[in-house]
Amino acid sequence: MTETQAVDWESRYREGTTGWERPGLNPAFLAWREANTLAPCRILVPGGGRSVEPQALAQAGFDVTVVDAAASAVAAQRARLERLHVPALIEQADLMQWQPAAPFEAIYDQTCLCALPPAIWPDYARRLHGWLRPDGRYFVLFMQTGVVGGPPFHCDMDDMRALFPASLWQWPDALPAVVAHSPGRVEQPAVLRRR
Repeated sequence: MTETQAVDWESRYREGTTGWERPGLNPAFLAWREANTLAPCRILVPGGGRSVEPQALAQAGFDVTVVDAAASAVAAQRARLERLHVPALIEQADLMQWQPAAPFEAIYDQTCLCALPPAIWPDYARRLHGWLRPDGRYFVLFMQTGVVGGPPFHCDMDDMRALFPASLWQWPDALPAVVAHSPGRVEQPAVLRRR
């Protein structure tokens, strides 16, 4: 486990304590895809774990890169995509050290931000900005727990607007309805455009 990680994610995967995992596609993901807001492009899924979204993206024609620190999550993603003969790049790396060869057109962040310790959010936000090309889109689900501590860590929306300032990111005029997650938690979907 690196010093930038809040939790030993590998142990959680091995022990089966993965309450953040959904059995299917995130409702916000489905809404973005159905509205064609999330259309085929070169896309990064940071902290993708064992989620099924990378598979859905790759099957829909996206050029997908998944980066995760947990070896078993990376192995699970690779095995699933290879079994289905779906191309995607799956890398095991610490996101706070990782750098892509070229910027992406989009980033889909379902659980990565809320899993990281808030103290490193500013560095992560700078990295996100650098990983996207100008006018690229950041599809994010801001976890709303209403409690102190984590993970997942509460993503207060005023704090998120400060973390992703209007000078660097274009926020939508209105945010869609929240998406239910686990008991007592919801996610606030948002699509931010990199300036």
